[in-house]
Amino acid sequence: MVQVDVPIAFAIGQLFADAAQKQLLTRRPEYYLSALVKNNLFHIFFFSWIPVYFLVNYFGWETTHMWWYKDSITDYPFFLPIFLLTFFFAANSGFCISVFLIRKNKLSWVRIMYVCIFAYTFLWIFGLWTRTSYLGSYNEWVQGTARRVWDTSGGENFIYVLFFTLVVWFIPLVFFILNLRSEGKHLDT
Repeated sequence: MVQVDVPIAFAIGQLFADAAQKQLLTRRPEYYLSALVKNNLFHIFFFSWIPVYFLVNYFGWETTHMWWYKDSITDYPFFLPIFLLTFFFAANSGFCISVFLIRKNKLSWVRIMYVCIFAYTFLWIFGLWTRTSYLGSYNEWVQGTARRVWDTSGGENFIYVLFFTLVVWFIPLVFFILNLRSEGKHLDT
C-alpha cells in the first residue's frame, strides 16, 4: 500500500545507515558512498517494483481504497511518476537524515524512528483491515462487492504473489544489512 511503502522506504534507508554506522562514523566518503549505493540498489531492484506492480494490477488495494475513486492507475497519469519520486526521496532522505544523526551520536533516535515506522505500518495494515483485506476498485469496495485478498474465485493468485514479493524483498534486505554490518566489523570507532 502506498501509504506504507513510502514510510517503509524511509525506514529502510535508516536501517542501511544503522547497519553501516561504524563506517559512517569514520567520515570517509568511500564508506558513505558504498552504503548509499547499496541503499539505492536495494530500493531499485528489490523494492520499488513491488508497489509499482501492485499499483498497476491491484490499484484499489494498493491505495487502500482511499482518495482515488477511479479503477486504474492509468486514470491518474501523474500518480506513478510522483509516487516513484516520493519513494526514492524517502529512501534517500531516511539514509541521509540517519547519517546526520549517527554522526551527531544520536543513533537511538534513528532506531526509535524506524521502529515507530514499522509499528505505524503494522497499525495501518491491521487497523484498517476492512480496507486492506479487500481487492477490487474503490467502487467495488464501497458497494461491498470487492473480494477478500484470499478469495481466489476470480482466478487470481494474489496471496501467492504477495508472499513472493515479500520473500524477494526480505531476503535481499537481510543480505544487505548483514553485508554492511560485516564491512564495519574491522573498524575501530
